Amino acid sequence: MALAAFCAHSVSISIGICQGYSAVWIPQLESSHEFGITSTQSSWLASLGAITNPVGSILSGFLAEYLGRRRSIQISSIPFIVGWVLIGLGRNIGWLYAGRLITGIATGMSTASYTYVGEISTPTTRGFLQTLGPVCASFGILLTYILGYLLHWSTVALLSTVFAVFSIVTMQIMPESPPHLIKNHVGDINENSEAYKAYLFFNRNIVVAQQEIKNAMQNISPEKANVQKSLKELYLSPETVRPFCLLVGLFLLQELSGIYTILYYAVQFFGETDLQINDYVSSITVGSIRFIMSIVCAILINKLGRKTLCTFSSFGMTISVLILGLYVKYYELNPNEEKILNLLPLFCVMFNVLFSMIGMLPIPWILCGELFPLRVRPIMAGIVICMAQTFIFICVKIYYDMVNYLGFSGTIFTFFAASTLAMLFCKYILPETRNKSLDEIEAYFRGKSGNNNKFKERSGIDNNGFVNESDDITVVTR
Repeated sequence: MALAAFCAHSVSISIGICQGYSAVWIPQLESSHEFGITSTQSSWLASLGAITNPVGSILSGFLAEYLGRRRSIQISSIPFIVGWVLIGLGRNIGWLYAGRLITGIATGMSTASYTYVGEISTPTTRGFLQTLGPVCASFGILLTYILGYLLHWSTVALLSTVFAVFSIVTMQIMPESPPHLIKNHVGDINENSEAYKAYLFFNRNIVVAQQEIKNAMQNISPEKANVQKSLKELYLSPETVRPFCLLVGLFLLQELSGIYTILYYAVQFFGETDLQINDYVSSITVGSIRFIMSIVCAILINKLGRKTLCTFSSFGMTISVLILGLYVKYYELNPNEEKILNLLPLFCVMFNVLFSMIGMLPIPWILCGELFPLRVRPIMAGIVICMAQTFIFICVKIYYDMVNYLGFSGTIFTFFAASTLAMLFCKYILPETRNKSLDEIEAYFRGKSGNNNKFKERSGIDNNGFVNESDDITVVTR
């Protein structure tokens, strides 16, 4: 199960490379004067990787539904290969634009990995296995910073195709998601069927596999009954609208807090602070912190919960950007004064990345698969993810404009304001979902939960909110 989760989330390594690539190739392009790019073209090269993400997310939903989660992950790796080849062999700015657009589509398409891992994992392992996605993405970012320091940007692009090929090959030997196979199976399921083999692969126990198949078949009927409800009833109900508004607000604050802006412009960001150390070394340091803290988040998410981690995360981000903003503002007002504490900006950014990786960066993406009712979850999660990726594109695209109009310190103080609002939002509005069944979460948003942010804790809840038992064995379906 863990091996399958890693193979599925290996596509996130390509996502991380795509996200961190702007921080290494744009400075190289500008310093070497290759293609003679302008600052406007630089902003487009950075942001085009995000603008096509929503398109990929929509495609991913259809592919995962009709071709399967496993095939969707494999197909998403193909545009990564095409995009990196275009960038690596690019002869003019048009090639670079095209490659960036295509890798952006691939990034959006890769979201099927979270669906796959969620369906193959058990309730006790799901939280940890899902956080392998951010861990792999952080590894991809760190690797990009290191390769960008050592190699030419075109070589980095061509080497990136290796990870896309790895995802295609490793997923080929993994079985399809068992729930997807059960849903699309016609007739009886026997020992020769693909669904039976998939359940046996993940359970390693014939009795458990047979009982899970029986329970999964029984759970198909109530899901199909929900389809008969009207669209208005499904999508305008409180249990759908409330989590939608909550997630949109959370993602908006996430992007305004500067998390992805700092990631996309890491090298230039350190250049603005006039640090007396190599910009790439600084970025590698930050990438290392991000990678380590993504592992810490994976360890803590089932122990402390989503709400606590997000609140603590945004609090740390607030303090770090406040100190950085005051430092930068002071020397903007006193440009002739000799600077002291030259490493303070680096430590501020390091702590900002550290705290963001504990909660505010990874957890909103995880909540997309938890807060919506089962019958509308894929579509509503897709809509929210599309909006989040649009927010990322806008914030990355306007970074240069913000610095021009607000100054570097003004931009930092904007991050401070958003981080403060995020802290209050997580503390007083965001509900806790740790150890809660999906039915309990749905009831909370419907207004039937007894106390605010208090759910009845239950164990043995499956991915659809069912508890399945037999006289011989108790089985939790995926």
